[in-house]
Amino acid sequence: MVQSCTKIMGGVCSRKRSQLVDEGDSLEASPRFSKTSSLKWLLLSLPRTSSDVSRKGQGEGPGRCPSLMELCVARVCKDIDKYSSFMMLPRDLSQQIFNKLVESNCLTEASLQTFRDCALQDICLGEYPGVKDAWMEVVASQRNSLLSVDISCSEVTDSGIDLLRDCSSIQSLACNYCDQISEHGLGMLSGQPHLSYWVFIYLNDSRSLRMVLSMNLKLLFILQD
Repeated sequence: MVQSCTKIMGGVCSRKRSQLVDEGDSLEASPRFSKTSSLKWLLLSLPRTSSDVSRKGQGEGPGRCPSLMELCVARVCKDIDKYSSFMMLPRDLSQQIFNKLVESNCLTEASLQTFRDCALQDICLGEYPGVKDAWMEVVASQRNSLLSVDISCSEVTDSGIDLLRDCSSIQSLACNYCDQISEHGLGMLSGQPHLSYWVFIYLNDSRSLRMVLSMNLKLLFILQD
């Protein structure tokens, strides 16, 4: 099945994210942003893959016939325990499989290992159950391909955040309500050259607040409890 999916993809090219425009520099933090709504705003604002655009054009509804790609992704997700690695698949296909597993709440620590070194660009695990430092090893294995990460409401600690040091292309990080990430953990990412666009952090101590402010991010929402 994975081989047939690869053939379907053909010469699909992985996206290259264009330079983000610094829109909304004048926006101010507002209490209307909740754990979920702030993240949705972020994800809708980021340029998506070509596959995302095509799905958006197809629309959804009870009368719509699923595409061959959707059927293929659904089948792989159903038989996820049969696979040990998706490293040889095109990045866009691996990304779709990953997203589908997260959407269906079927991603486990074991199945996450199949995405090691898959060059995924977006890891959205906000409010997903069971996310911890061990998961971050696979997240960090995407290395320079990784552009955005959401680990909101997780059990990730400073040790897990430190694994992102080698992901030099990362542009956005959401760690809302990650109580085990300290000022020291935030400081580990202060040298990332591209982490400068969107960061949503809910902080409850002044030290962490000062640390984030010192990172000179171009667009930053900080909601302090």
